[in-house]
Amino acid sequence: MKHMLKFNETGKFRILMVSDIQEAVEYAERTVPALRKLIDETNPDLVIWGGDNCDGRYLKTREELDNYLKIFTVPMEEKQIPWMHVYGNHDYDVDVPVTEQHDMYQAYPYCISGRSPEGVPGVSNYAIPIYAHDSDHVAYCIYAFDTMHKNPEIRPGVSTDDLLIPNRPKCFRKWDIVRFEQLMWYWNYSKQLEAKEGHLVHALAVMHVPPHEMYMCIDNPEITKFKGIHDESFQCGVLNPGLFATMMERGDVDIIAAGHLHRDTFEVEYGGIRMCLDGCGGFSPKSHDDRRGGRVFEICEDGSFETEFIAYQDLMDIS
Repeated sequence: MKHMLKFNETGKFRILMVSDIQEAVEYAERTVPALRKLIDETNPDLVIWGGDNCDGRYLKTREELDNYLKIFTVPMEEKQIPWMHVYGNHDYDVDVPVTEQHDMYQAYPYCISGRSPEGVPGVSNYAIPIYAHDSDHVAYCIYAFDTMHKNPEIRPGVSTDDLLIPNRPKCFRKWDIVRFEQLMWYWNYSKQLEAKEGHLVHALAVMHVPPHEMYMCIDNPEITKFKGIHDESFQCGVLNPGLFATMMERGDVDIIAAGHLHRDTFEVEYGGIRMCLDGCGGFSPKSHDDRRGGRVFEICEDGSFETEFIAYQDLMDIS
């Protein structure tokens, strides 16, 4: 890694996650100052871009993406804050292969994003260790997952329309799924990390499209300790790939954080895993101003944590 991540002397580590910046060549002038203000006020040790980092429906060429990244990485690069990213569906809309986009991201001095191992679907599947404050032992791990694009061909000859039968849970939509090879990569990495450290290592999992189990929690607000705002049609992949169940069985992931839903900022707890959404990071995408901002995670070295969504409007005048 370019920059080793460590807990501070008090055993704390602060993460800021911002998803759906989703700007393009013609971008909202308020977005970059708002991102800079959010970073200044939250003072994170790490920034995570949670997908739909740009809007590939309007930002198409390599030159446009290059110019875009030069602008939107400034809030992290100028403060020399390590940052990482996963891809969302609109990043796949750019007419530049995501493998080449990844080279462009990784060229930035403070980008610490890894790359998927060979044979694992998607590009942004990787693990980032956070070390103990007083040793070279891994005290925490961040797992990044690539939820890829839309209308996937999961099995030859079977279309998304074939899978989206009329009488289904409403959250089952056109988006791709985290494939079995990705889950197997996570499982094996986690097992190897446990063997190396001698114990299960607490972890945060980040992705763009949220897992299906979040949808159940909405209808059980008291049991799942629902906190925040939900007023958007919930959208997940075309099938439930078992990501949540895999993490439940493995036992190390305490937090699942996702984006994709611009107007939802809620957090819930189910089966001992906190699942969180972080609203909308840009001003161009459709949302409401009280949902534009990011989510902060205050992680302790023992695996305990606190989290909250912070809106730009609570930090600055965004009118």
